[in-house]
Amino acid sequence: MPDVVAGPGHPLGPGTLKIGATGSAIDVSCLVNNVTVAAAKSQDDNVTKLCGTVVPGAVTYDYTIGGNVDTDIAEATGLFALSQSAPGSQQDFTFTPNTDVGTTAAGRLILDPLDFGGSDVTQTMTSDFEFALVGQPTYTYGGVTGLEATEELQPA
Repeated sequence: MPDVVAGPGHPLGPGTLKIGATGSAIDVSCLVNNVTVAAAKSQDDNVTKLCGTVVPGAVTYDYTIGGNVDTDIAEATGLFALSQSAPGSQQDFTFTPNTDVGTTAAGRLILDPLDFGGSDVTQTMTSDFEFALVGQPTYTYGGVTGLEATEELQPA
């Protein structure tokens, strides 16, 4: 069982965010201002039975990846162009918030168009984004997948 060391958190970056098929993924790491993979919980109502037993409602989670990126409007093969030419398409992604730590989220996202333009003259054009994920992302902890890491943490 690996030693678990408590300590300070880790900063966002330097890290990576790649979107698209392996081998042809677009590396948007240098465009990212902030990014988060988030889970939203949805729970059905509890049901009380005649005998008084309460059956908890079913719980599901919907995952998203969202944040803010500089828009690469000059790149015909960049994220902005992909978001405009293939809205609604499913794209692979890998996100490593801190390469020194090595934990990575990977999966498929549903691409939405990025914003075009900006709110302040002379300022870098950016776009907030939130892409729905298809199912739960797979987490790799320093080279070990989430399932393997969970098994390693279980007492023998």
